[in-house]
Amino acid sequence: MAKPGRPKKVPNFKELLNQYIPAAEIFTEDENKMYEGLVGVYLNDFEEDQLTANDMDDIMSIAMNRVLEIRLLKGSKENNIEQIASSAAIEKLRKQTDKLKESLASRRRDRIDPRKYSGLSIVDLAVAFDDDRKYKLMEKSMKLQEEEQEVKRSKLLVGNRDDEDAMDFKND
Repeated sequence: MAKPGRPKKVPNFKELLNQYIPAAEIFTEDENKMYEGLVGVYLNDFEEDQLTANDMDDIMSIAMNRVLEIRLLKGSKENNIEQIASSAAIEKLRKQTDKLKESLASRRRDRIDPRKYSGLSIVDLAVAFDDDRKYKLMEKSMKLQEEEQEVKRSKLLVGNRDDEDAMDFKND
C-alpha cells in the first residue's frame, strides 16, 4: 500500500526540465545556456526536497521571462521604433516576473515552521552582538598592551636625559 504525500526520493528538477521542457527548441543555443543557468541559480535558493510543481513552474517562467526580455532588448538595440514597441512587452514580462517571485516567496514563507525559530529574539541577537564586540575589543586591548610592553623593553625609549638642554629636577 502506497503512503500518501510526496515521495521520499525527490526527482532532480534540472533533469526533469531537460527531459520534458523543449527549451532547446524554443531558444537559440546562447539563450538556452542562459535559461539553464538561470534555472540553476533559482533552484539553488530552495531546498529541492521542499520544491513543489508550482514552485518549479514559477522558476521556469521566471527564467523564461528573463531570457525573452533579453531577446527583446537585443532585438531593439539599434532600432528606436522597435524599442518603443518592445518596451510594452518588456514591462508586461517584468510585472509577470514580479508576481511569480511574490508567489514563490509567499509559498516559501508558508513552509517555514514558526516553532523552529521561536527561541530567537532581538534580545538574543543584541547579546550575541555585544559579546562578539566585547571579545574583539578585548583582543585589541591585549594586542595593544603587548605592543606597549615591547616598546618599553626596547632601547627606543631613552628619554631626553642625555639632551644638552635637559635639566635635572630633584624631588624634595
